[in-house]
Amino acid sequence: MRGKLRWLGVAFIEYITQAGKHILFDPWTQSQGNDCCPYENDAFAQTDLILVSHDHFDHIGSAASITNLSGAQLGGPDESMKRLIAEEGVSPTSVVNNGGGYLVGGGFENSWIKVVTTPAHHTSQTSMPLGTIAIFADGPTLYHAGDTSIVSEMEIFGRLYPIDIAFLPIFAPAMMDYVQATEAVRLLNPKKVMPIHFDFCQDPETELERFVHYCQQKNPHVEVISTQKDVFYMV
Repeated sequence: MRGKLRWLGVAFIEYITQAGKHILFDPWTQSQGNDCCPYENDAFAQTDLILVSHDHFDHIGSAASITNLSGAQLGGPDESMKRLIAEEGVSPTSVVNNGGGYLVGGGFENSWIKVVTTPAHHTSQTSMPLGTIAIFADGPTLYHAGDTSIVSEMEIFGRLYPIDIAFLPIFAPAMMDYVQATEAVRLLNPKKVMPIHFDFCQDPETELERFVHYCQQKNPHVEVISTQKDVFYMV
């Protein structure tokens, strides 16, 4: 595995492959009002692929703008993609599966990535919330959970697509708390886990520390990344 990734606030993850492909998960930047992200949209002008989990502003807010700026391909739930085409000027040719997006269990594939979507228990303005498994031809398999509580299907998908790094939300008022997230790690059985979305908590550092310590106790074979914003991690 060779590549690098960084967390840019909330659920926004950037991954750069060994070959230099730039992939964004759930992008939301300063340009669309995210003070948690250090950058404006123009920092992502070289993006190749954007993958969104659901239609909430903190996950899809910058997807259309960066797609139009960069010429990237865009993947996400079907009706959410149709909304971006109809309301935010995204070209149907920019959306995977001939402008159709995908639904749970589906995805798409090209020469350098295979995307498989998983169930997520949450809400969405359009379509349905999804988790995203990204399997890279020259690197790792990444699982971005989007927003979700723990779901039993995590064990199945973790077994079908062995996960190198899982990105799990820690935000108890609206999704998993640190206890559920720790059990999700057991089900998924990744090599590494990176907590995300904890910056929406009232005391982010405490939430992060609680998860890191509890998960290390319950899943000692899994490396727990103590997430830091805008820091590149080599994978």
